Amino acid sequence: MPCWMSCVSPSATMPWTGFMNPSAVFAILALLTACGQTPPPCSDKGPVTSAPSAGCLVWGPRGALLVRGWSSGWALPGGSVADTESARCGAEREIFEETGMTATAGDLVKVFDNGFHLYWCDVSASAQPKIHRPLEVREVAWWQPEAVSAQAWRYPDQGAMIRDLVTARRLPATH
Repeated sequence: MPCWMSCVSPSATMPWTGFMNPSAVFAILALLTACGQTPPPCSDKGPVTSAPSAGCLVWGPRGALLVRGWSSGWALPGGSVADTESARCGAEREIFEETGMTATAGDLVKVFDNGFHLYWCDVSASAQPKIHRPLEVREVAWWQPEAVSAQAWRYPDQGAMIRDLVTARRLPATH
């Protein structure tokens, strides 16, 4: 289904009645601009691991890649996984939709109680965020987790969790 069809409400696709509500026209145009671009092909060629939702923890010299919606605080990029895609593919697609960056999902970091699969993801060192869905995402930025106040996170204790995961990844393996 084309993106514009998934974005348009059922009331906007009703037969023509001779008049159109101006606010409905504005809503349709706003939704169309929010559809964004087609994500790149998924890098995951392994067996399909299903999950209701998935996301990426991108960590590098610039910090953690975070997104902020219009009605919520900072969070890791992620969202719903389509029935036909793997959790890794869903994570890669979500990061592209929310940040405009092409990512490769690597190791599974954590599975949350709600089924959300979080992966370590890599992006090009020179990649710059670009918002493709302005109705969903207000801001994309690189942050050091300790620089974001506890109240600014979408989910309680998310900043502490990211710090713990990054710290554990940096620690040398013990034999």
